[in-house]
Amino acid sequence: MSRGIPVSQELNDTVALEARVAALETQLQRYKGAFDSIAQGVCLFDNEQRVIVGNRPYAEIYGLSPDQIPPGTTLGEITERRAAVGSCPMATGDYLSYVESINAKREVRDWSVRLDDGRTIRVHYRPMPDGGWLTTHEDVTDLRDKRLLIEERVSLQSLIDMVPDNLWVKDLDSRFAVANRATALRLGCASPQQLIGKSDLELCPWETAQKYLADEREVIETGRPMIDSEEYMLAPDGAKLWIATTKAPLRNDRGEVIGVIGVSRDVTRRRLADAMREGQAGILEMIVGGAPLESVLEELVHLIESQASGTVVSILPIDDVRSVLRRAVSTLSDIEAHRREFLGGPLSEAIRQRDLIVAADLAADPSWAEQREFAAEHGLQACWSTPCLSREGETLGVLAIFSRAQREPNEAEIKLAQVAAQLVANAIERDVRATA
Repeated sequence: MSRGIPVSQELNDTVALEARVAALETQLQRYKGAFDSIAQGVCLFDNEQRVIVGNRPYAEIYGLSPDQIPPGTTLGEITERRAAVGSCPMATGDYLSYVESINAKREVRDWSVRLDDGRTIRVHYRPMPDGGWLTTHEDVTDLRDKRLLIEERVSLQSLIDMVPDNLWVKDLDSRFAVANRATALRLGCASPQQLIGKSDLELCPWETAQKYLADEREVIETGRPMIDSEEYMLAPDGAKLWIATTKAPLRNDRGEVIGVIGVSRDVTRRRLADAMREGQAGILEMIVGGAPLESVLEELVHLIESQASGTVVSILPIDDVRSVLRRAVSTLSDIEAHRREFLGGPLSEAIRQRDLIVAADLAADPSWAEQREFAAEHGLQACWSTPCLSREGETLGVLAIFSRAQREPNEAEIKLAQVAAQLVANAIERDVRATA
């Protein structure tokens, strides 16, 4: 017996202890294997800056072997070993001071270091409650290289070309130095490169160019920006456009003005909507106020033409009782002489069907055979017409919108025709009541 414990029992206890130790060692090896299989390098330090545990990827990232970072190794020893193999981003003392400053703040943070061999390591630091800390380390060199490749391919030009608004930079002589694709297209150029070195004098009508140059000269001389100034211009295709423009001085590092940077956006749709509301209100006031029918319709013709670029509008009132055409109101005077032909021919289809009729190509449309020569002579290539109906459904006239291009009306133009036709009907009804 030993200490009163039977030998057989002592041997059994020793065997059991050894079995438990072996089981723990086996379990520890499993944990270590799992720990080492983590893709990131991981290292846990205690409050005395000694390693509690570090995995294989951590050692390998910095060119060390796992047996060089055993538990108990100090941060200073690891730093010296990293310096010896060239994987420490700075001098040993500077690196330890850097880590000390991070530990003093006790805040979660991330940073990246560039090693002498060109690799970039991203480090995540997390303080532990006992004063130690945990760091993870990841080699992100491939990610950095991919980012650099993307940055190389996605140039400043391609980025600004993605901007839908017009964007440009001009020098002190108001010559384009940078421009995006939207700006080039607005000025009738196929690419931004065609603008470089040119001023608006070479690209815009003289009067428009002088206005732009004067605005930019004021920005350059005063150093004050011009914010959201609305300007009227003609597009290369002759369309009337309104743009809202902001121009600001471009300064160098010394604060000197070296050019102008500008941004503009097309606000034509908003301006047209405002003009349409104001025009409708004005026409309704004329109707209520008893203005002559011809004056009301002439005002309506001009309103429609201002809304639908490249069009000529004709309003042909008719007398349902006698089925005769009254005087046509149009900016194209020859339509007056041909009003009976138009009403008896293609425009009569709108009356028969009591709906919008579209002829997208007058030269090819069979119903326009007799009026084809007249249309070609005046550059009219398409027409959409709609009946003007009274509240009781009687046909009071026909509204015809002629386009100088072969096309169908867009959704906004269809809506415009419908609204205008109703205004025509209201004006004619008021005139009929007034003369009854």
